[in-house]
Amino acid sequence: MIWAVILRALLQAPRVSVLLPVWNGEAFLEQAMESILRQTLSSFELIVIDDGSTDRTAVIAEKFASGDSRVHVLRRPHEGLSATLNAGIASVRGEYVARMDADDISAPDRLQKQVAYLDARPACVAVGTWIEVVDEAARHIGLKTFVTTHDEISAALLRCVSPMAHSTVVARRDVLRGAGGYDARRYPSEDLDLWFRLAESGELANLGEALLQHRRHKVAIGVCEREKMKAMALTICNEARTKRGLRPQRGTPILAGRNADARYHFECARTALIAGPRLTAVRHAAATIAAEPDRLYGYATLLACAVPKPLLRFLLDRRARYR
Repeated sequence: MIWAVILRALLQAPRVSVLLPVWNGEAFLEQAMESILRQTLSSFELIVIDDGSTDRTAVIAEKFASGDSRVHVLRRPHEGLSATLNAGIASVRGEYVARMDADDISAPDRLQKQVAYLDARPACVAVGTWIEVVDEAARHIGLKTFVTTHDEISAALLRCVSPMAHSTVVARRDVLRGAGGYDARRYPSEDLDLWFRLAESGELANLGEALLQHRRHKVAIGVCEREKMKAMALTICNEARTKRGLRPQRGTPILAGRNADARYHFECARTALIAGPRLTAVRHAAATIAAEPDRLYGYATLLACAVPKPLLRFLLDRRARYR
């Protein structure tokens, strides 16, 4: 009887458990959840972990759960991203664990393609994708590409370059648990720390196509905590370099605005400069200047819009390799 229950539970387990942590994310949560529920892969569960939200996040998530048995909601006191994700990892039933953010939009075939990749390559423990970066209104800013092979990803990690988009990654559940999940001490670069540890168990990869829209907005972690993210990433990278007998890397000055509007438009301009339309970069650079007219970095960004993209990429790559 007990074995029959266990067998039935195993047979009913989904292939993929999608973890969607959220804190006060009512603005974009519906779009994010709908994009997962429209996946062409049918065997998945969507676990929304509410990190003590005080807005309508819980109401929105529970509404979806009441109408779709694939959706589960975990409500927790506010403890931060790492603790929230670890609670989700402890509850998953799927063979694979997929990340999803509450402000992003997954392409309909995202999970199907990533699962197929992992099924065909047992040595690969986690796979991400490229991303289309969009603004608050979901307008195109740029296409952000990443290296695709394990060797390239490993080399990028040691150069303190984030080689995988966190919200695109699908990992093997047992390897993820075996690595210990997320380390809250590494916030807000806990994902970079995890890639180093996952790479000790197998290969990492990226699919060479954009299967997720990554939304830039004023309260996104990558916008409002960019300075902390860069500082922690440098610490993580240099610890790994020291273990391998490599000299530590030096940090580079971080340009960031003092107010939310300036930070947001500057991050949008930076992406568009390298990977998007020139007019989009100009528009956001001008908005940066308007938000903080007394600081020079907005004017420098606007001047950079006149530099040919190949030359700009070359200069940035040289700086990253030889700092």
